[in-house]
Amino acid sequence: MPKKKVIPTLAEYSKTYLELYKTAKERTLASKKSLVSALVRHLGNYRLDRLSPFIIERFRIDCKEKDEVGEGMINNCVATLSHLFSMAIQAGVIAKNPCKDVKRFKLVQAKDRILSESEISLLLNLPQNKDRMMILTGLFTGMRLIEVLSLKWKDIDFVRCLISFTQNKTGKAIVLPLSSYLANELMGYKAYCTTGGSVFEAREITKGITDKQSGYFSALFKGLGIYDFTFHNLRHTFSSLLQSELGVGAVVVQGMTGHSSLGMLQRYSHTGLNNKQKAIQSLTDYIMNVKNNCNNEMIPKTGTA
Repeated sequence: MPKKKVIPTLAEYSKTYLELYKTAKERTLASKKSLVSALVRHLGNYRLDRLSPFIIERFRIDCKEKDEVGEGMINNCVATLSHLFSMAIQAGVIAKNPCKDVKRFKLVQAKDRILSESEISLLLNLPQNKDRMMILTGLFTGMRLIEVLSLKWKDIDFVRCLISFTQNKTGKAIVLPLSSYLANELMGYKAYCTTGGSVFEAREITKGITDKQSGYFSALFKGLGIYDFTFHNLRHTFSSLLQSELGVGAVVVQGMTGHSSLGMLQRYSHTGLNNKQKAIQSLTDYIMNVKNNCNNEMIPKTGTA
């Protein structure tokens, strides 16, 4: 008699599945490992042919109600599980994909969070330290957190007031003008910087470091009373102020942020270097005026009645 096929558990087959990503980019592999780890933690002991739509639906509900996991993350977990099943079907391990009968949460696209005038003033008045300088760099350049963390002093030309970096998502080389304000702030910070040739982080920048720093800044903002705000929202604020408040053209802003399309840029909207310099100076003047106005409002008025 032929031997009965042995069906692996999810935990067992997940190792085979992750082999597909062993040559993928570090961030992609780390993301897959994280999602698979969550699936194995809840469903790892089930054989693949025993995972029914009912069990997967219960997993979704438990993640949301008991573990308070976000709906977007749960959708990502189910999508990863579905892909794992598809690979197992192609390999002849199982015959069907139970995830096809599992609904996904409908996500509402939240409006991108940008800083209010009082919040901008609050950040500009932070104590002189590394946190403040990273925030100012993000606010005045629109750089992503990983790009800020990766900055080297050789990337900053203080003579010509330029800052260069490689955009994380596209690999594009971006050159931006530095306002005299940010250049002076960075020069002052450099005098007591202890990270050698790196501006903010001497270690090799990994996803783990970036994620930890992202959580750190979200907590920092919350502690200041700036709620529902992340480091990446500094980029949103940069783009939104340039377009909505200062009327800088979308093509110019696209060149400054490195967005691959004007359509993507429109999410932040509520090419020559000269145009970029004018835009950066306008943004700096606007932000410094916000700071002065907010500071003046906090000074009590005196006089006779």
